Amino acid sequence: MPNPTIYDVARAAGVGVGTVSRVLNNSSRVSPETQEKVLTAIRELGFRRSKAARQLSTGTQHRNIGAIMPYITPPSFVERLRGMQTALSHQANDFNLILYTVSEPKRQHDQLLALIDQSNLDGLLITTLNVTDEERELLTQAGIPFVLLSDVCAGEPNCISPDNIHGGYMATQHLLELGHRRVAYVGDEFPNDYGVPTGELRYQGYVTALEAYGVPFHAEYTALGVHGEEAAYKLTQGLLSLREPPTAIFAMSDIQAVGCMLAIRAAGLRVPEDISVIGFDDVQLSRYVGLTTVRQHLEQSGYLGMQTLLDLLSTPDNVKPRHLPPLELVVRQTTQRLNAT
Repeated sequence: MPNPTIYDVARAAGVGVGTVSRVLNNSSRVSPETQEKVLTAIRELGFRRSKAARQLSTGTQHRNIGAIMPYITPPSFVERLRGMQTALSHQANDFNLILYTVSEPKRQHDQLLALIDQSNLDGLLITTLNVTDEERELLTQAGIPFVLLSDVCAGEPNCISPDNIHGGYMATQHLLELGHRRVAYVGDEFPNDYGVPTGELRYQGYVTALEAYGVPFHAEYTALGVHGEEAAYKLTQGLLSLREPPTAIFAMSDIQAVGCMLAIRAAGLRVPEDISVIGFDDVQLSRYVGLTTVRQHLEQSGYLGMQTLLDLLSTPDNVKPRHLPPLELVVRQTTQRLNAT
């Protein structure tokens, strides 16, 4: 059966060819209802626009790299983007880096399909999303090489991923080595809405460290909620209200660690004299507030991911596996030995 044409899509959607063209070029001059009709027809027919046609429609020969992620405001994503841009800046060819966000988990599949159908992409970096086998196959069929910056692809050749279990162990071990035994964990609810197990893996490292040091696990020291500083603040308030509050907190991210610190100080307590706090990531903010944390080389993650994608574009049969540097414990001013004077 011949490949469906733009005329087939127009006929199936009950619209004109010009309308289909506007949808394919992401024009704002199409109503949401009509756009959905066209996209549905595209999916059902399996229509794929050739790269040459897409370049002619946009009037450019630039190579476009997409970066898609749940959201772009958290510092961890910003640092990854910085690494991606640095890798592109070393290239002699003209590359455009185009950012996409998945507005909500239930729309991930449709947004990926729309991205494939509408965009003139030569490659795609996918950050902190759980891409299904079906979605990977669609990207492959569309001729769009992709690299995953995620915890759901560890061991795959086109994957850049830190060892979050080990990182959670390292953070908890640091607190235990300082003599703390009432160690709390503040993190994201799991499973994550986007199907990415980052928080669960770091929590697993926390539990494993407690077991290794013979410290009893107490469920009341586990505080889970939505990601962010404000939620971590409220979760910490709950921990401080316990009959025996923790003497140390491992927060699954630096931003959540800041929320913990603010709650501790609002309660009239001191960090680290009364409660030690350790984070995870080592974003730029953590250096300003003196936060002890686990460094996961976020900027390097974006850089290596982009280098891997560029390899897939230039020498797809000879892609070098790339690995992040080992996680590092960075000790600053928010942790100290229990009862130290």
